[in-house]
Amino acid sequence: IKEKRIIDGVTNLIVKGEISPICMTETISTMDKNSKFSELFSSYPNLTKPNLLISDAKHEIRHFIATTGKPVFSKARQLDPKKLKIAKEEFQFMLDNGIIRPSKSPWASPLHMVKKKDGSYRPCGDYRRLNDQTIPDRYPIPRIEDFHHILKDTKVFSKFDLFKAYYQLPINEEDKQKTAIITPFGLFEFNVMSFGLRNAPSTFQRFINEVLCGLDFVFAYLDDILVASRNKEEHQSHLKQLFDKLDKNGLRINISKSVIAVEKLEFLGYEISSEGSKPLSQKVEAIHNYKLPETIRELRTFLGLINYYRRYIKDAAKTQAILHEYLKGAHKNDKRKIMWTEQAINMFEKCKQDLSNVALLTYPKFELPLCLCSDASDFAIGSVLEQYENGAWKPIAFYSKKLNDAQKSYSTYDRELLGIYLSVKHFKHLLEGREFTIFTDHKPLFFAFKQKNEKASPRQNRHLQYISQFSTNLQHIIGKNNIVADALSRIQEVTSVDYEKIADDQSSDEELKQLMQSDTTLKFKQQPLQSGKFLWCDISANKIRPYIPKNSRIIIFKLIHGLSHPGIRSTIKQIASRFIWPGIRKDVRIWAQSCIDCQKNKISKHTKSQFGEYRQPDERFNEIHIDLIGPLPPSNGNRYCLTCIDRFTSWIEVVPIPDIKAETVARCFYENWIVRFGVPYRVITDRGSQFDSETFKSLTNLCGVKINRTTAYHPQCNDKIERQHRTLKTAIKAHNSIKWSETLPTVLLGLRAVLRDDTNYSISPMVYGKCIKLPGEFFDNSKVTTSTENFISNLQNQMETLKPLESKYFKRNKVFVHKDLSSCSHVFMRIDRVRKPLESPYQGPYKVMDKSEKYFVISYKGKNVSISIDRLKPAYLLNSENENPDYDENLKAAKPNECLTSNKLQENAANS
Repeated sequence: IKEKRIIDGVTNLIVKGEISPICMTETISTMDKNSKFSELFSSYPNLTKPNLLISDAKHEIRHFIATTGKPVFSKARQLDPKKLKIAKEEFQFMLDNGIIRPSKSPWASPLHMVKKKDGSYRPCGDYRRLNDQTIPDRYPIPRIEDFHHILKDTKVFSKFDLFKAYYQLPINEEDKQKTAIITPFGLFEFNVMSFGLRNAPSTFQRFINEVLCGLDFVFAYLDDILVASRNKEEHQSHLKQLFDKLDKNGLRINISKSVIAVEKLEFLGYEISSEGSKPLSQKVEAIHNYKLPETIRELRTFLGLINYYRRYIKDAAKTQAILHEYLKGAHKNDKRKIMWTEQAINMFEKCKQDLSNVALLTYPKFELPLCLCSDASDFAIGSVLEQYENGAWKPIAFYSKKLNDAQKSYSTYDRELLGIYLSVKHFKHLLEGREFTIFTDHKPLFFAFKQKNEKASPRQNRHLQYISQFSTNLQHIIGKNNIVADALSRIQEVTSVDYEKIADDQSSDEELKQLMQSDTTLKFKQQPLQSGKFLWCDISANKIRPYIPKNSRIIIFKLIHGLSHPGIRSTIKQIASRFIWPGIRKDVRIWAQSCIDCQKNKISKHTKSQFGEYRQPDERFNEIHIDLIGPLPPSNGNRYCLTCIDRFTSWIEVVPIPDIKAETVARCFYENWIVRFGVPYRVITDRGSQFDSETFKSLTNLCGVKINRTTAYHPQCNDKIERQHRTLKTAIKAHNSIKWSETLPTVLLGLRAVLRDDTNYSISPMVYGKCIKLPGEFFDNSKVTTSTENFISNLQNQMETLKPLESKYFKRNKVFVHKDLSSCSHVFMRIDRVRKPLESPYQGPYKVMDKSEKYFVISYKGKNVSISIDRLKPAYLLNSENENPDYDENLKAAKPNECLTSNKLQENAANS
């Protein structure tokens, strides 16, 4: 209709025309007048005549939207001119046909443009916030495979797609305002049920079930209807009954998507015939061509696709067991890379091969003999339900299940019994009221129903009791297997080289013409393609190397480098040995250096800057470090310690505390340091939430104390206190006492008496003016023999000579700073927490907002965050990647961020 033409089915002649303003359909199909079903359709002229006007609805069904909470609303989303034009046309169409109406609703969901398979757009509402407040309707949607139940002995099939099915159900008047959509050109609400509403599928399924009630030859899955009959005469009668019901309720058929009176058809991803059902060949082929998943998310998608046809696959759980191991502990959208083993790859290929070799499943016939064959391995159970038909056993369905860790530890007998129990439970709906035989290859099970109950374990008795409700005929046999179907369209295809396109591009490539006319050692020769086109290739190296035009070079790089992400030199060798173009080595080097996945996952050398130190204070108790230790084993009600160290004297105070609440920490700091040693000028802390709390800030502001906070995951910034923590913990452990809070005072006495390397004095003379006396000292050689005035003067002079010196250890660390870190615009940040298996060691890239010698300010999750340079490395990006992680094939690779020359940061770090 949209093409404004009619095509003759016999001559293929085309007649142009104009579209009627009341036209509601996209395609018109005609039926052979000699067909038996042509007259049937002519009896129901309205059935195939599209009509969206809800005033003509012949039923009283309405869609209700029960919500909780206040109305939700959003602002109108901006649209580009193309989408805006499409949206206006579609909304005008819906207005003209009564689908929508102008609204004054307090509800407003944003407009969302859904892209169709043909590239066009369908406007709809983004009802996520409305759906969050909608009370769910639990009416069941049938399982797709349930259509098999109506196919017994049937040979003629039809399927129908209802025209604009949702639009044929009006919305309850009071709830129409909740469907309001806000657009740049107005607010509109739906008169009929719209796509995207939470309970729309349940409402429509309830409606169609009521409409088709009593037609046991019909299976309806939402707006898809299947009719199955034993012959054409019966089928004509069945269709008449169906058409009566549909016409009575004002429903319409989309004849262009319907198939009538055939012996074989496709329905919901299956091929149906009188012999049985099987997966569609094109769906199987798509799965068979599925590339090896690179991430856990892709693997989960693959398993969902293949398990859509699980009932057709023998021993699916056994084959897929090793693949499911990769999913343990993974979240839904986990994008971690998979480290494939040879065994796992083989099982992946076997999964695809098993689907290619699936059996044709027959339909259950209750008058035929039935058997259940079960088996169990070390890590899975599997079974097949079969019926004896035409002298042979034919499968009805397969079942398999992976065993959990507890079930894997069962004995062989218990695993085999569990396999039968779970299989009977799974096929319960097909086994109830039927006589059937259970076959097993584990001979001891043959005597299971003959042994005494007291000889079986409670679990074995439960399993046998359940099985016996259906059958006790157990025989031994020697040796005897919804992601929805449309999800196949989302398979990520392997990037391949389109040599047809390359051949076309070569014909107009100026670089190729200049290269062939220049004095070069390359030897060009045209190689024929299957299409009859020719491809220019170099044969000078005794091998055929195609010339690659500009537009296809990045595709070649991604195809080769993306296989295993080798290093720069290896990638250059692989590509240069297979293809040619001017500057190939330079281009490949830049692209390989700019590969985001490589930069995030490869570790060459971590940044390690020169140790920095805070300026040495000029007086005691002026600058202090504070930190927390714990949780520790409970001791006298305490599980943590607050640690305070003076930078000038290294005097340490360690106070046990019961918890690390902000109030507890602030009170402890005040009572145990400020009260004893006065108010410090500066306090240095880590990024603990207690030190960033309002309570602690209020205390420091009241006392006039400045706070310096270290960067995250970089304890070197607070290294003075971190070293003391190690020493303190070692000393406490050496006492071998679980009452560490009672041991702590003794440990502190020893630490305050230890000689310092920089002054050759202990800490106590710098605080008290004399060495403290330790237990065991008999003589005291430091008796005061001078007057009080002279003692104070001497003490002050001694204090001047006891200034701490720079530690020798401070000079010993090896410095390494990436040469490009000083000039790069983006960086990767090292993950210093405990990483999950196979998690990338770096995150990013992140934009650098500001720089200093010891830390960078980066844009992280919408916030500016200070990060130590020891956790950073420069990010090499193509110019087109700074804002978009996807390569732009039309842009020439730029020098990564112009960050390859400056060593300023390294020089500054070495001189600090």
